[in-house]
Order: sequence, then structure tokens, then C-alpha cells
Amino acid sequence: MILNIKRKQNERTKPYESVDDKRLVWMKDTFMKYFDDWKTSIKTREGTFTPVEREKLFLSHQTYEGFKISVRSHVEAIKFLLSEGFKYVLSERFMQDVIEDYFGHQRTQRGRSDNPSAEQFGYNDLTIAVKRDIAPSVSGNTGGRYGKAKWYTVSDEPVKKRQKKK
Repeated sequence: MILNIKRKQNERTKPYESVDDKRLVWMKDTFMKYFDDWKTSIKTREGTFTPVEREKLFLSHQTYEGFKISVRSHVEAIKFLLSEGFKYVLSERFMQDVIEDYFGHQRTQRGRSDNPSAEQFGYNDLTIAVKRDIAPSVSGNTGGRYGKAKWYTVSDEPVKKRQKKK
């Protein structure tokens, strides 16, 4: 199957074909600089702000660090793939939904066990493989992404009443 990658009209959504792509430079030098400048402006802002109040003027520490890690890894992964001989990289294919689905299945295997041992994890992995468990997890945030049927169906039929003992 040959992908027709040249048809994209928007320059920003075209595949990466060069390690010198200006979008990679933009992500590191402009996009991340925006957040760094924002953070610096909050630190140097005039006024009597407590440290907690200053923290509320910016992204959470976790979100900021997540952005930094994501941008760096995104840029480096694209450069690595292109330098290893790939003709182009479709970055929209970078996603973690498959991993989230797998760990969703892991969580549903043993009910409320939040911290499985290595043995339990291995057993769950084998169970998933043997069952060819491809139905999405009932819980989690990726359950309906692929349009697969859920584990259960909802019915509007009334539940049968139990017969009273005489």
C-alpha cells in the first residue's frame, strides 16, 4: 500500500521529510520559548504575590514538564527516524492509545488489585494473549476509540421478580 502523502495542503500538517524541517526548530525555539517566557514573566511580575498565588498564574509543574518532555522526544524521534533512512515521518501516527488499551485490559483482569506482582502481571499478560482479548476495557478513557463492542449490552427489559415463597 502506497500512501499518498503529497496531497496535504496545509504546510503545518505535511509529513516531516528532513531533519532540518523548520517546524522542528519552531517547536523547540518558539513554542517552548513561549512557556519559558511565560514562566519568567510570572517570577518577575511586580506585586505582592505569595508563592502559591504565583504558581496559580502558570501551568502545573507536571503539565509544564510534560510539555518539555513531549516536545523534546517528538523532535528527537523524528530526527532519529529520518537520519536512519526513513523517507518521511507521519507524526500524527505517534500515539499511546494501544498502550493505554493494553494496560486497561491488565487492570480489568484482576478486579481491584491496584498493585499486581510480577507473577500476576505475567499471568494477566498470558490470559490476555490466550483469550485474544480485543474488546476494549469497560473502564478507562480509550474504551470506544476503535468502535468495538463493549463487554456488555444494556437492556431496557425489566428484571424478573423473584417468586415469593409460600
